[in-house]
Amino acid sequence: MAIAPELFFVDPDAATTLQHQLRQQIVDAILDRRFLAGERMPSSRLLAKHLGVSRLTVATAYADLLSQGYLTSRDRSGYFVADAVAAQPAMSAADQPDSRADWSRLIGQRFRNPRRRHQNPDWRNYRFPFTYGQADPQLFDRSAWRQCSLQALGQRDFDVLTADFYEADDPELVLYITRHILPRRGISARPEEVLLTMGAQNALWLAAQVLLNQRRTAVIENPCYPACARSSSRPAAMSCRSTSTRRGCRPMRSAPASMSFSPPPATNVRPIRQ
Repeated sequence: MAIAPELFFVDPDAATTLQHQLRQQIVDAILDRRFLAGERMPSSRLLAKHLGVSRLTVATAYADLLSQGYLTSRDRSGYFVADAVAAQPAMSAADQPDSRADWSRLIGQRFRNPRRRHQNPDWRNYRFPFTYGQADPQLFDRSAWRQCSLQALGQRDFDVLTADFYEADDPELVLYITRHILPRRGISARPEEVLLTMGAQNALWLAAQVLLNQRRTAVIENPCYPACARSSSRPAAMSCRSTSTRRGCRPMRSAPASMSFSPPPATNVRPIRQ
């Protein structure tokens, strides 16, 4: 992996020389493990152009670090971080500045620490993995994704891609959702009824924050999307789970509820009339 020239900077008005500043930055980054062993340093030409210094300044700094064992050189490949550089010893507790903060006072409300769910790294080998947030390589349309990427990054559509709609969503994307995606799922919606989020977790959290309170009860389909259960478990809200059957979930038979949460892929928040 190559180290970007943009990670370096020098101050022409500093008391030390430009060469010394560059050497010190490289040494500090190596000892702090920001530059890892085997990573390739920027070429002297690119780094000199970025810093606005002569190429000789960079080449001399590299040569000094090479003699000190911080860098190694390879024929026609440049300079690399040496493998034998020892890590900088950690500061003792007495040397570390006391930067502790009283978080119980700074945080306005208490947050739960949900139990982390472990995902088996070998989950793809299971017949029914029951996982979420992962793409199935056998079902993923790579050609369509490639075409969309090329179109979005092309010169003709670049202005639309980078346009700032302020608080509004992309109108073309909303129109496509209402005309193509939602009808396939049996959902009819107007553009003003569509809100784009950063994903299912963001959508469920937003819905729970806006719609739930201590007077409303949410029914969660069980089994469910784990983030859905966490989103609806607000201290000021009540929630209960409804076990799904072959005919789906029937929240009104479980408990009087104000809304029900359905897990992905058909992420949906439905208000229920009492």
